[in-house]
Order: sequence, then structure tokens, then C-alpha cells
Amino acid sequence: MDPSRIKRYPVTIDGETASIGTANELAVALDVLQGQYDRAVLEQLGPALAEIVGGPLGFERLLQSLAPEDQLYLVDALGPRLADIIREARHLRDVFAALAVVEVELRILDTLGTDGLRALINTAQELAEVLGWLYGECDRRAIELLGTPYLTRLIRSGSDVCAVMDALDAEGQLDLLDRLGWAHTSRLLHDGADLAHFMRALPAHLSARLLAEMTREQLTTLIGNRQDWQYVWERLEPDECRLLAEKLGVSYAA
Repeated sequence: MDPSRIKRYPVTIDGETASIGTANELAVALDVLQGQYDRAVLEQLGPALAEIVGGPLGFERLLQSLAPEDQLYLVDALGPRLADIIREARHLRDVFAALAVVEVELRILDTLGTDGLRALINTAQELAEVLGWLYGECDRRAIELLGTPYLTRLIRSGSDVCAVMDALDAEGQLDLLDRLGWAHTSRLLHDGADLAHFMRALPAHLSARLLAEMTREQLTTLIGNRQDWQYVWERLEPDECRLLAEKLGVSYAA
């Protein structure tokens, strides 16, 4: 864009006035002020902040220039326009990768809300990438906001469920499995490789519960040939192999 056509907004600090029109200009001004007047600058720009931020790179750049309390102010100021500014799941992932404060991550999730998150996250892989940079309460808030019906539409295969489980801690895994339904989730697995990957993603107590939810017939159908059997035995932990052998009624020696 022609710089002469960028709309600029005045900011006055200690009698000195500067004109701000882009996220980069705002970030430079904030860096020069070294945090002393960040809130005053943001408050003066007010409703123009969304226009100045512009897009995902501008949002990421400004977050890096602000202390957590001012990051929260910026997110609140952008409000319902936040999803349009972030645009894609990969940019949301990058935002979370650059943040270190749970409160700010939660505020972004709550500001996006159900509609904003669903607009950004369209595949199980995108969900896994975003969750990979969230932890604990933030993981579960994202899952809650997306909602079970939408999650069921996103997670449609064994590779989908394994990718998402790999991105969650044990509490998040349990929450998601309870939402999707253990029986439904087990039906997404199509072969021994899916089963092995899924069990490796889960802690032992959740692997045990998964096997308890499956019948011997399901397991023998899932692990349908010698190659699958070999794949499973080579990748599971000894305790997991023992549980699987007991379920199948076969002997196992570590």
C-alpha cells in the first residue's frame, strides 16, 4: 500500500505527538517508550486499534512489544474483530507459540469464542497444531468452546484422533475422550498402526480404559494380519502389551 494513503492517528505523550498508522509503527513506538506509556498509547488509539493491527503478523508483533496486562487490554480492544485479524489456524498457533502467560491465552480463546475458533480451525491437524501450544486449562477451554458436535466432525479417522491426543496432556485427553465417547473413538481406529499410535499417545491408565471399552472381536478385526501384530508389539510398552494380550486371551512374554 502507498504509505501516503495509510490513515494515521495522533498519539501524544509528554507533549510530543506522533502519528501511528500501522502495527509496525505502533510496535516501534512502544519499544522506544520501553513500557512506560504503553497503556496510554493504546487507550488514545482506542477504536482505531483493529485498523492499525491489520492482520495476524501485526497482532503477533504488537503482543511481543507489550507486557501481559497490556496484551490483555489489546485483546479486549480488538474484541469481536479478533478472528478476522488472526485469519487462519496457523496464525493462531503462532500467536500461542509466542505467548507465555496462561491468562492471556485464555483471554484470546474467550474473545474468539465458539464462532471465532470454529472459523479458524477447520481440520483435526489444525486443531492439533493449536492445542500443541496450549497447556492445561487452556487446552480444555479450547475443547469446550469448540463443542462436541464440531469436534466429532473434525476428528474422523484414527490419524486424526492420534494427532489431537498427542497435543493434549492426560487431563485434556480424558476430557476429549469423554466428550467424543470411548466407543465412538475406538471405531475411528482402522488397523493395528492406529491402535499402536493411539495407545502410545495415552498414559497407561487411559490405554487400559480404552482396551476395556473394546471387545476381543473388535481387536482381532483391527489387528488383522501378522504385519499389524508385529507393528503393535514393537511399539507398545510391555505393560500395554500385557494388557492387550490379556484382552485377547493370549500369552505374552516381555
